[in-house]
Amino acid sequence: MATVGDFEPSVPLRAVMAAQRQLFSAHQARAAGYTAGEIERLRASHRIVSVRRGVYAVTADYAALAPLARHAVAAQAALMCLAGPVTLSHETAAVWTSLEMLRPTLGDVHVTRPQLQASRREAGIYHHHGAMPDLQRRHVEGAAVTSAARTAVDIARHTDFTRGLAACDSALRSGATRAELIATLEFCSSWPGARSAGRVVSHADGRAANPGESWSRAVFIEAGIPPTSLQLEVRDAAGLIGFADFGWEDGMTLGEFDGRWKYAVPPGTDAAVATRALWAEKRREDRLRAAGYSVVRWAWEDLFAPDRLVARVSAAFDRAGGRRRTA
Repeated sequence: MATVGDFEPSVPLRAVMAAQRQLFSAHQARAAGYTAGEIERLRASHRIVSVRRGVYAVTADYAALAPLARHAVAAQAALMCLAGPVTLSHETAAVWTSLEMLRPTLGDVHVTRPQLQASRREAGIYHHHGAMPDLQRRHVEGAAVTSAARTAVDIARHTDFTRGLAACDSALRSGATRAELIATLEFCSSWPGARSAGRVVSHADGRAANPGESWSRAVFIEAGIPPTSLQLEVRDAAGLIGFADFGWEDGMTLGEFDGRWKYAVPPGTDAAVATRALWAEKRREDRLRAAGYSVVRWAWEDLFAPDRLVARVSAAFDRAGGRRRTA
C-alpha cells in the first residue's frame, strides 16, 4: 500500500502505467490498492498531476516532458476518457507516429470520429467529423491512428502552405507514396481546405531531408523560383564534387540548408579527420566556383527573413551568369 511521500507507484500500478505512457486512471489506482483518500492526498500535495479529469501522471515525470512528448501523453489521456470509435488524426497523429512537422500547434488533441454529426472543440480535444476508411487508418502503440498520407493531407487542409508542405514531404519520406497522397486528397476533395491541400500535394517531395528543407523550398516556391532539383549530384571533369540540397541548374546555383557541403565522412571520425574534411570542403567549393556554380548557404534563422534569402539566391543567379559569360 502506498503512503504519502515521494510518490513511487506500486509494482501493479507501474505495470499499468507502462502501457499508457506513464498515465493511470483513478479507477486503475484503486484496483492497484490505493484508496480514494490516498489518491486525493497525492494530488493535493502535487506528487501527482491531473492530465485530464480522473487521469494522472507523476508530477516530476510529467514536468520533464518535452512539448511533443507531452502532447502524446495528452493524446493518451484523451483516449482513456473517450468512448466509441476514435482515431488520432492531424497533428496528434503526426506526434504519435513521429511524423516530422514544422512548428506545429499542439494546443488541442485531434481525433476523427465518423459518427459525429459535425466537428467540435471541447475540453482541449478537437473532434473532427469525417469518414475514416480502413486504408486511411492503422494501429500504432495500441491506438487507431490515421495513415501517414491521411495525416499529412489533414494537416495540409487545416494549416498554411509551408507547414502543409513539410507534413506531406515527411509523409513521403516516411514511406507513403505519391499515389496514396493523391488518393487521399481525392477522397476528401469536397472537405474544407482540400483546394489548398491540393497545391501542397502537387509540390510535395520526399527528397526533402527535414522540415527546414521543406520550409526553404516553400519560400522559393512562393517567390516564383522553385529549385529545379533536390539532392542534386554535382560533377566536374575530375568526378563527383558532392550533393546539394537544392539546385537551380538553369541559374548555375546550388543551395545548402543548415549545414556544410555534403560529403562522406565515416562515423566516429576524430578531430584530425574532421579538419581534413573541412579543408576538403573548401576545395570542393573552389571546384564548384571553377565549374561556374554559385553556392548559397542558410540556416534556420534565415527562414524568418524570406525576402532576404530570396534576394541572396537571386544575386547568386546573377553571379553565376557573369562567370559563365566571362569564362
